[in-house]
Amino acid sequence: MSEVLVEGIRKTLGGMLTLQDINMKIGERELVGILGPSGCGKTTLFHIIAGLMTPDRGRICIDGEDVTGRTGIVSYMQQKDLLLPFLNVLDNVSIPLVLKGVSWREARARARENLDTFGLQGFGDYYPSQLSGGMRQRAAMLRTYLFSSGVWLLDEPFASLDAITKRKMHSWMIGVFNRLCPTVLFITHDVDEALYLCDRVYVLSECPTVVKLDITVPCPRPEIARTITDPEYGRVRDTILDALAV
Repeated sequence: MSEVLVEGIRKTLGGMLTLQDINMKIGERELVGILGPSGCGKTTLFHIIAGLMTPDRGRICIDGEDVTGRTGIVSYMQQKDLLLPFLNVLDNVSIPLVLKGVSWREARARARENLDTFGLQGFGDYYPSQLSGGMRQRAAMLRTYLFSSGVWLLDEPFASLDAITKRKMHSWMIGVFNRLCPTVLFITHDVDEALYLCDRVYVLSECPTVVKLDITVPCPRPEIARTITDPEYGRVRDTILDALAV
């Protein structure tokens, strides 16, 4: 598993200073949420961590190694599932392995072994248009997992889902994380989602963006979807909402 260090990241886009000085540390097997106003540069930060964009200043380290500007190091699930409509589920999720040089035959075999873990058993021959939103997101997450990185970047993976489906996906995702134990950075605009799923939460400011708050979630992650009644949960939630409002 992997530890991620985001150190002094600064980035200007279109002549505007977007990320001013971003410092984060994500421990091994930790699930860390990122909250912040729309347009504050959360996705830009993910692009930098993934090596798709280089910062003006600062560096990204994984397990002590400087990986700034290097692609193929982390697994990145973007906001849209990006499933190819002309491929079935099995072939869609096999793509990362094929891109790494694995034959289609072996890639399909390895992908098929993981269908059950991701709730896709029996759906390998289905096409994206035949799947519900929740099933498409499961397929996208399996593809992320098969990229074979210990670090996952998840950019609002459940934003497009209705409340009932999202709640089911939360419980499912907790089970997957507990089984696979990746190191995860998770962008969301939903404070309750962040507190429900994450070990810690970073709150970002408006542009030029800095880290306003780094807070540990005091309540243990529940095994199943349920309302958290611990009074400490409400205090932390208010603290985060106050930080976002200023």
